[in-house]
Amino acid sequence: MVPFLEALAAKRAPWSRIGVWQVDEAVVPESHPARTWAQLWGLLAVPATFTGIPVEPATDALGASAAQRYALTLAAPPCRAVLDLIVLSLGPDGSVAALFPGDAALRERCDVVAVAPRAGLARVTLTLPTLARARAIVLIAAGADRRAALGQLLAGDPAIPAGRLRHPDFTVFADAAAVGT
Repeated sequence: MVPFLEALAAKRAPWSRIGVWQVDEAVVPESHPARTWAQLWGLLAVPATFTGIPVEPATDALGASAAQRYALTLAAPPCRAVLDLIVLSLGPDGSVAALFPGDAALRERCDVVAVAPRAGLARVTLTLPTLARARAIVLIAAGADRRAALGQLLAGDPAIPAGRLRHPDFTVFADAAAVGT
């Protein structure tokens, strides 16, 4: 994903009028390797307005308060959030954001933000309906371990979270390793 973000940052755009909103975040201390905000968006060195998910693991270990605060920041009333562009990374299991196969958060139909526990690590994530309301979606598949999931996505397989995203302006960027060339 790093080369894709670097390429995006190199594009001429009206960055000062663009808002960048975080899609998901682990409920862990800022220095934890699972924390994505500083790692990923720090690479997008542009003068945009950045809004991260306000996780506070010391006082909100499950992320419920962070999810509630972020939903209010995104949109009021709930189910009204519309973002211009969402950039997602395809996981090896077909996950997007912090929406993993079999997670209860995949069934959410109204809330803008959900808490998605994963292997003992709580994550705050946008829901599938919120992702689907974006004006455009870009999905990045990078690495050979994404090859099977990319095939499922391109086949429209609803067994994986990425396969459940239906959108008229959906673009997939894949590197050679993910494509298998």
